[in-house]
Amino acid sequence: MQIHYFEQTEADFNDMQLRLAKGQGYVPQTCLLGGLTVLTEIGFGKDPCKGCNGPRDKCKGRAKLIEN
Repeated sequence: MQIHYFEQTEADFNDMQLRLAKGQGYVPQTCLLGGLTVLTEIGFGKDPCKGCNGPRDKCKGRAKLIEN
């Protein structure tokens, strides 16, 4: 498992935590964050996409939260 899979076209199939988060709709099916990262964000009550610095053209995630 990795923190993210930004260098890949898709996440590792054996990242079960990420697959669980995708199945529950927390992140899009094309998410490239690592499962532990996603579940940690969810555990803190945060939207994993909002803080992600990943390439939206690859992951098709929701927009990043821009703080002033």
